[in-house]
Amino acid sequence: MKSAVKNNFIILLALLLGGCGGYLPAERTHWPINQEERHSWNPPDETFLSARKANQIWLDDLTEEIEILFANHASLSNQELALFDSMNQINPKIDSMNSYYGQQIESEHERKIQMQKDLKMSKVGFITAEAKLKKIMAVKTPTIFSIADYNSAVKSFKDGKFKKCLKLFLKLKKQNPPLFLRDNIQFAMGSANFRLKKYLTATKHFQKILDNYAQGDKRFISYFMLGIIHNRQGKKSRAIFLLEEALGKNPPEKMRSMIHRLIKVVNDESSYAAG
Repeated sequence: MKSAVKNNFIILLALLLGGCGGYLPAERTHWPINQEERHSWNPPDETFLSARKANQIWLDDLTEEIEILFANHASLSNQELALFDSMNQINPKIDSMNSYYGQQIESEHERKIQMQKDLKMSKVGFITAEAKLKKIMAVKTPTIFSIADYNSAVKSFKDGKFKKCLKLFLKLKKQNPPLFLRDNIQFAMGSANFRLKKYLTATKHFQKILDNYAQGDKRFISYFMLGIIHNRQGKKSRAIFLLEEALGKNPPEKMRSMIHRLIKVVNDESSYAAG
C-alpha cells in the first residue's frame, strides 16, 4: 500500500512540474533581439487568460490533493512504526513460544516412540498371557463318576474276583468319587488286598480310613481289620494297642463285642504260644 501511495505521489509531482514547464522558460545565456518587435507588445486575449486561469485552478487543486496524500502517507508511516515497535515486543515472545512448543513437540515425539515400544511389548505380553489363559481355560472332558463301574467293582468283590475288583476300584478313585463313597472304596481295596494276603498294602488302605475318614462308618471295622492283620504278622502288642484304642472311641455295641472277642483271641494265642 505504501508503494502505491509513493507511485501516485511521483506521478502527480511529474504532472505538476510538466504543467509549470509551459510558464517558466529554460535558462538561456543568449537572447536574440527582434528589432521589429523591440518596441511592440501584444497582451493575451480573453480566451488565453481563461485557459491560463483554469490551468492554475487545476494545479492548485492538484497541489492540495498531493498534500492530502502526503499527510495520509505520513499517517500510515506512523502506524507502520507503531506496528513495527509492537512486533519488536511480540517477536521475543513468539520466539520463546516457538522454543517452548518445539521442545514440547520433541518431547511428545519421543513419548510417542516410547509408547509404541511399550505397546509392542505389551502386545507380546498380551499374546503370551492369552496363550497361557487359553491353556488354563482349555475345556477338559469332565471326569464323571460311574455308578455302573462302582456296582461292577462291588459285584467282583462279592464274587471273589479280587484282582478285577482292585482294578475297578482303582479306576473309580480317578473319577473323583463322592465323599460318602470314598471310605467305602478304601475299605474295599484294603479288604481285597487282605484276601490276596497283601497285608502291607491292605494296612495302608485301612490306616488311610483312620487318618482321613474318621467320621465315616468304616472307622471301627478298619481298627478291627488292622488288629487281625497285625495278629497274623505276629505283632500281638500292636494289635492289642489298636483294638484298645478303638474301644476308647466308644464304638457301637455290636462292634465293641467283636473287638473284645478279638482281643481275647489275640491274648489266648499269646498265652498258648508262651505255654
